[in-house]
Amino acid sequence: MFLLLPILSAILGILAFLSYNLWFLGFIFLVPLFIFFIKENRFWRLILGAFIFRFILMLGTVYYTLEPIAWLSSIGIFLGFPISIFVIKKGLNHQKTSQFIPLILNSQSLILFLPFLWTFFDHLAARYSLLPGYIITAGNIFGSSPFLGLATIDGLMFLTFFATLINVLIAVFILKIKSLNSSAEGGSASRRRRGSPLAASGKSSILNPLIIVIIVLAGWQISNSQLQKNAINYNNLKNSIKIAVISANEKFNWLSFNEIKNKLNGEKIDFIIFPEDIFNNNIINSEKVYQDLAKNLDVDLVAAFDTIQNNKKYNSTVLFNNKGEIIDARGKNRLTFAGEYWPFGNWRLFYFDWLAKDRPTIKNYAVFNPQSQYSRGEKNLLTIQQFNNGTILFASPICSEIQYQNDLKEYKKNGAKFIVNPASNRWIEIGTKHFLYLNNNLKKIEAVWLKTPIISSGVKDFAGITTPDGKTDLVDGIFFGEIRY
Repeated sequence: MFLLLPILSAILGILAFLSYNLWFLGFIFLVPLFIFFIKENRFWRLILGAFIFRFILMLGTVYYTLEPIAWLSSIGIFLGFPISIFVIKKGLNHQKTSQFIPLILNSQSLILFLPFLWTFFDHLAARYSLLPGYIITAGNIFGSSPFLGLATIDGLMFLTFFATLINVLIAVFILKIKSLNSSAEGGSASRRRRGSPLAASGKSSILNPLIIVIIVLAGWQISNSQLQKNAINYNNLKNSIKIAVISANEKFNWLSFNEIKNKLNGEKIDFIIFPEDIFNNNIINSEKVYQDLAKNLDVDLVAAFDTIQNNKKYNSTVLFNNKGEIIDARGKNRLTFAGEYWPFGNWRLFYFDWLAKDRPTIKNYAVFNPQSQYSRGEKNLLTIQQFNNGTILFASPICSEIQYQNDLKEYKKNGAKFIVNPASNRWIEIGTKHFLYLNNNLKKIEAVWLKTPIISSGVKDFAGITTPDGKTDLVDGIFFGEIRY
């Protein structure tokens, strides 16, 4: 019966991550799971509970990424959480007989570790699994909440810790209430003789919700203050670039491209951003297409498409000036598992062949053909040269690279004034709306944290901008706006 608690947490988590913005569930969805971890002492039940929770949560949130090897890598890393809990419990039980460890460390001390352990393993699994999982870390629930401004403290990491802390405190409160009720059933005479311990427990049970309310209200106030500060600082920036950002559907073709050219012609634009592989590899010479467009419109332009350099294939962001010249480029550094790289040679699981029969478009994935693998590029910035008599550095993480928090922090540290995220979501069969909601939540958190605007441009995605105050302006088709720097 106790395994029902991890299942309940997974269901609440699925609801919290839905695109209906039920962010308040972020404060309670882990409560049943934490009660389970606090009460359960058997090793394999701890492991099983964590596995069941994680698997059901992924099945209801990132179902569109279902790939057994990648999912097992994510869940396997996360299982370090229940293992750590078991080790801590063993240590706390052992210290009861030790005169060298303070008596304050008892079995209840586990709650002190839970927020830190959860935050660590939630982000460890997101970072080191074969597919990045930052969009389902606990903190991402608050990307569209009144607590978004807390991201200024330490980005997604702090939001995850904040969510976990509240969940732990609520779990402890419920356990205390349950303990008081159990004591009440034990007989009033016995309680009167002991007296003071129960009175202390009663005071503690009142203090606990008060602490929770104070933390939540303080978090809300800090969030509002930080968002206002970010908005003022961003709006006070003196320089700006007029941009046109393109989004498209999966059926984009030459007719669609000509329609875009006609809409862009005559507009006062400094910079055009195209999404990743907008032609779906149906154009032999993408480079020339963009060169001609940049020259005809007399504008700088950036686009992402496949390039060959030194006989190696790269998924590249390429920057053209208004003369059609390539002035900068970078290859994608965080390659996508199965699609862009496959570390297992000619071996693959049987289900890939079934998928290839139903979806012929994936036959070019690296998992089917080692020759289709991409080479890993560098994490360099791109430079717009001689713009307003100067240069501007910007980062261009391609598609899922936008999820890697430390990379974005490094780009910002190296001088990036804004971030451009060209993407293609053709790989999603179902759940596009759900994915975009979670991904846009993450971009809000990153923009607020880094105090840097993020530009979105994608196939089966939106075009637009997320500013450092967490506000988004996203459209289908062509977005006209500006970046301040």
